[in-house]
Amino acid sequence: MVKFLTVGLLLASLAAPAAAKPRAIGQTSAQFDCDAIAIDAPLDRSTLRDLGPAHSLDEAAAVLNKHKVKYERGPRVLTLSSAPAKLVRDITLMKQGEPIILPNGDGSAICVLRPSEDSI
Repeated sequence: MVKFLTVGLLLASLAAPAAAKPRAIGQTSAQFDCDAIAIDAPLDRSTLRDLGPAHSLDEAAAVLNKHKVKYERGPRVLTLSSAPAKLVRDITLMKQGEPIILPNGDGSAICVLRPSEDSI
């Protein structure tokens, strides 16, 4: 099932890498390599509902195609700045290959994390 992660302090950037340095108590930064689908517009309720059962990026892309949502797909770096430590821990503990939806500017990003040496 696609996981929805939204937090007021979450700053998701899919282009610029950042160092993983603790910010304030309970806040941290993290960087993850991911395969991603970037969407420039908000997703409507029916699209979000249909994304719920998706267990891969290919399944998520099929849902977006069905709803005629325009997107870009490719490898990206997900950077969380000043994110709650619990959020970073929850992302790290997610089942390998499971897509997550994150806010990305005015749109969204659907990411599947890829293990790498520079990810934490």
